[in-house]
Amino acid sequence: MTTLLQDMRYGLRVLWKSPGFTIVAVLSLALGVGANTAIFSIVNAVLLRSLPFSHPERLVKIVASNRGVGARDIGLSVPEFDDLRSRAGVFDQVTATQGGPTNLTGAERPQRFELLEVSPNYFSMLGASAHIGRVFGPGDEAPGFAEATVISDSLWARAFGRDPGVLGRKIQLDNDPYTIVGVLPPGFRHPGSTVSTEIEIWVTCGFRANPFPKPERSLRILPGAIGLLKPGIGLEQAQSRLDAFASQLRAEYATDYPAGSGWSIEAEPLQDSLVGNVRPMLLVLMGAVVLIVLLASVNVANLLLARASGRQREVAVRLALGASRARMIRQMLTESVILSLVSGVVGVLTAMAALHFVQFLPVPIPRLAEVQVDWTVLSFALLVSLLAGLGFGLVPALQFSKAEIAVAIREGARGSGTSSKTNRLRGLLIASETALAVMLMVGAGLLLRTFWGLLQEDPGFNPSRIVAANVYLPVPNNPDLNRYAKPEIFNTFVREAVRRVGALPGIDLAAMTTDLPVAHVSWRRPVNIEGRPDESGKGLFSEITSVTPEYFKVLQASLVRGRYFTEDDDIDKQPVAIVDESTARTYWPDRDPIGRRLSIRTPRVANPPWCIVVGVIKNINSDGLDQSEAPHIYRPIYQFPGSRALTKSVTVRTSLSATSLEPLIRREIQAVDPNLPVFSVRTMTEVIDGSLASRRFSAELVGVFAVVALLLASVGIYGLLAYMVGQRSHEIGVRIALGAMPSTIGRMIVSHGAGLAGIGVGIGLIVSGIMAPLISSLLYGVRPLDPEVFIAVPVILMVVVLLASYIPAWRAARVNPIVALRRES
Repeated sequence: MTTLLQDMRYGLRVLWKSPGFTIVAVLSLALGVGANTAIFSIVNAVLLRSLPFSHPERLVKIVASNRGVGARDIGLSVPEFDDLRSRAGVFDQVTATQGGPTNLTGAERPQRFELLEVSPNYFSMLGASAHIGRVFGPGDEAPGFAEATVISDSLWARAFGRDPGVLGRKIQLDNDPYTIVGVLPPGFRHPGSTVSTEIEIWVTCGFRANPFPKPERSLRILPGAIGLLKPGIGLEQAQSRLDAFASQLRAEYATDYPAGSGWSIEAEPLQDSLVGNVRPMLLVLMGAVVLIVLLASVNVANLLLARASGRQREVAVRLALGASRARMIRQMLTESVILSLVSGVVGVLTAMAALHFVQFLPVPIPRLAEVQVDWTVLSFALLVSLLAGLGFGLVPALQFSKAEIAVAIREGARGSGTSSKTNRLRGLLIASETALAVMLMVGAGLLLRTFWGLLQEDPGFNPSRIVAANVYLPVPNNPDLNRYAKPEIFNTFVREAVRRVGALPGIDLAAMTTDLPVAHVSWRRPVNIEGRPDESGKGLFSEITSVTPEYFKVLQASLVRGRYFTEDDDIDKQPVAIVDESTARTYWPDRDPIGRRLSIRTPRVANPPWCIVVGVIKNINSDGLDQSEAPHIYRPIYQFPGSRALTKSVTVRTSLSATSLEPLIRREIQAVDPNLPVFSVRTMTEVIDGSLASRRFSAELVGVFAVVALLLASVGIYGLLAYMVGQRSHEIGVRIALGAMPSTIGRMIVSHGAGLAGIGVGIGLIVSGIMAPLISSLLYGVRPLDPEVFIAVPVILMVVVLLASYIPAWRAARVNPIVALRRES
């Protein structure tokens, strides 16, 4: 212990005497450790840490699909849900979940919140309890909706000032009275996707009475369900039983499961379903920061190697006085570990400061609120720091502990140069650094190419000068009180709202839709195609969007053939539809779709009317710029108002900003119905940017890491060449004295740097070619081995290397041979 303390005191004195070296090394390592700590804290919270519920390993998401027609996650009917609870034999409990917006009225002004409809056993299955009050229980069983509601901690704080007297208070949700019976703990969050924001209100229902339609096996009104597997049943065993159970149901109810539909039930781990979309992005970011810390470590190893060259005489003298080589290795490793631990502390503090802004990330990452620097993260940071310290410290320690004393004393003399072994080692480190930089730059290049390609993607409409404002129409539990369920009242509201908004100064055109492009909120409905009984019988699904006549003109979407909707396409007229080119190719590959007929089944209409296709529109990217084309059918909103659970969006073509229009649009819509909240007023460009937020974030962050890697590599090349010029000044002076031209000396220095970089580039490209397919899930329209990226990266890096080599080469060419020879003597 005494020896260790002596080594630590000596190491601290040595580092204190070299403040420039210490600061550069600490900052380089702190960058790598801080980036690793910050990203790992997110990875730990999102991917590694179990869900904060009872028996998280047994929680699964239940997914029903029609595999025969490629339709996944089509939802469940109430009879299917009942069968899963009582007959499947694999679940302890099953709860239905259905999310959507709700209007809170009765306050100073109407507000819109995210609501979740669940079975009464939802909280007990998750093992959750209330912070105050209670959660749902058997006493809340009801065919339709129960009166009880549970609210989130954030809503309790914002709307009720954390008043304990909130229990028993009546609130109006979609004009229905509910009673608050409980407030959830601050950390509770629904383990599933939401429409826009976190769930803040929970209600419970049985899904078999008003406002729901009469249960039918083929009427799938439940978007999803969560199950708790029985103890002792693993996921593979559960899936095997569910496959057999689905086969049994298909045989029992053959008319509800057409042959060829391939109806199936899947159980996937709840955590995987929750974080599956962001897993590739987070793993790529984790890989990027690991490369950053490796780069920083190699850079510091090079600095230590150069510094150790100047300490050869000190090492030789200590060895000559009897110090063992093991003691010298331990001394140098102690200095490296001290350096790495100081860097680790600085890096962790930087990461903790950065994580305060994690809530402002422009990416919808689940479980982001759970991100924190806990003991797991601190242990990871300590491990990274120690490994980095041992890694970059071991190289110079072993190198100089092996040197012969006489040689070390001679090479430690000023200006005598360094051994060829040391030069080879430094060259190897520089090549490694360059290879790591190439790997990061290739990854960043592929992601940036993907993002840039998506920005150039034709969305099928002109997003400039479009502003959209959302409004949600209430759906009361009692159909008799649902005024907007009456077509004449709904159509009057739509016409009047569009007319009033369109009359505002600065607005050229106004329309309304149930589904904004690239927002992906439309519902898929079963579709029958006249004359195609085989395909229709397998369970075809299509996304349905309802629009007003001016909608396509607001978007400036191109009509391929046929006509647009008109005001005459009303509820009492012939049902019509417009399809996009993808739908036309899918359903009528060898026919003209104009005049063809299709029908769309809805929950309350058993025998829907046939719709005549009157137009074909150019494909509009409704599901996102990075999604493949899915069948999409448009209906006049006056004939087909769409799902009552969908938000309606008023879209306008205007020269005004969304900020200036927001109060005007709210005033006009609330002049028609003062109980309707208006929210999410934004430009169409912002909607598109939001759909690309995750790709933008990952591309920009990896791009920043790549720039850092490029800078570290260029600094490493510059440092090596500058040090080499200083150490070889005597040799350079002799060469010039013997007649070598300055340009020849300059080329010698540049070629040395370029040669080392070239080796690193070659290795980096080979490794990148092997690793690039691993990020293929994050690419769109770009091949993992994209030739443009694999050509541009080495060109950019070699240009930077040549620039970094210029100054040392210039200094070498200007060496005065008389001064160099006199200094050597």
